[in-house]
Amino acid sequence: MSAPKKFNSLVAIAGLLLLLIVVINFFTIIFSKSGFSLGSSPPSPPLKIGTNVWAGYEPLYLARELGFYDNSSIRLVEYTSATQVARAYRNNAIQVATLTLDETLLLLESGLNAHIILVMDFSNGGDAILAKPGINNLNDLRGKKVGVERQAIGAFFLRKSLQKANVPLSEIEIISAEINEQERLFLTGKLDAVVTFEPVRSRLIAKGAQQIFDSSKIPGEIVDVLIIEKDSLEQFPDEVNALLVGWFKALDYLKKYPEKAAPILARRLKISPQEVLDSYKGLILPDITDVLEFMAEPESPLKKTAEKISDVMFKNKFLQKKIVPEDFIISVALEKLVKSGQVLSSASLEVRNRD
Repeated sequence: MSAPKKFNSLVAIAGLLLLLIVVINFFTIIFSKSGFSLGSSPPSPPLKIGTNVWAGYEPLYLARELGFYDNSSIRLVEYTSATQVARAYRNNAIQVATLTLDETLLLLESGLNAHIILVMDFSNGGDAILAKPGINNLNDLRGKKVGVERQAIGAFFLRKSLQKANVPLSEIEIISAEINEQERLFLTGKLDAVVTFEPVRSRLIAKGAQQIFDSSKIPGEIVDVLIIEKDSLEQFPDEVNALLVGWFKALDYLKKYPEKAAPILARRLKISPQEVLDSYKGLILPDITDVLEFMAEPESPLKKTAEKISDVMFKNKFLQKKIVPEDFIISVALEKLVKSGQVLSSASLEVRNRD
């Protein structure tokens, strides 16, 4: 090769090397500003947990406010109703959902592989039927307009309450009203009564509504659970572990320092700190020992409760077929917490005002 050709080749190679250096420097700057570095793996996707506003789910947000989720990729996503939470779960917009046991059965009926990894609470008065003055009992609901979330626990709760009073469902006028609409519809006179829960319950009672029925009359039938698909559980083991640890740490904080926790929760629930504490009188928040006992296989109380609710839902046409849940309870994550000592057991938590 002649000298000029060699020189031209060297110039070309040098030019390519210079261009390569410029390109590498450019992308290094871009990645550094974006939080990346060359050779590093992209950040893992967040574990998204869908909730609606309900006192029984609020310890999740208390855990977030207290910083228990700061070092994890946990993201709490709030929806306006349980119906929206279930829809988001079906559409894979979230990996974890907070729902009642009957709502979980509806997901199982639709073919989803939902698994329960935590029993969050038992409603023991937190769900209620409220009515305007002059309506003093369930029999007085005949011919009245009753607001209820059709696809959520409200519809199931209404049927159960009316059966106890021998009031046919056909004798009341059901108005579809999601939880975020109920307060406005009731206060503007568009509803005579409403099937609701905390914190709307406390807000309406403070404005003159009277309670004519509550979930303490049907104990053990309204159970809130945390559900996840098995694939997601395998994909996010560390995040699920952090989520559960934070939950129980928040319960412990709520038990030990209710006067500190109440103002934090009051800001989100839009009720007073005292009303926050009062709202927890209608809930039982079990500790990890009680949760594991309730979930224990093979004949767990949770499964028996699910089968009982399934029968009621099928008879009342909420389900098109009876659901016999099999292998839908996964307690491995909770058992690991106990074995590792990350969560200590204590007496079941029932929040009460301190003297």
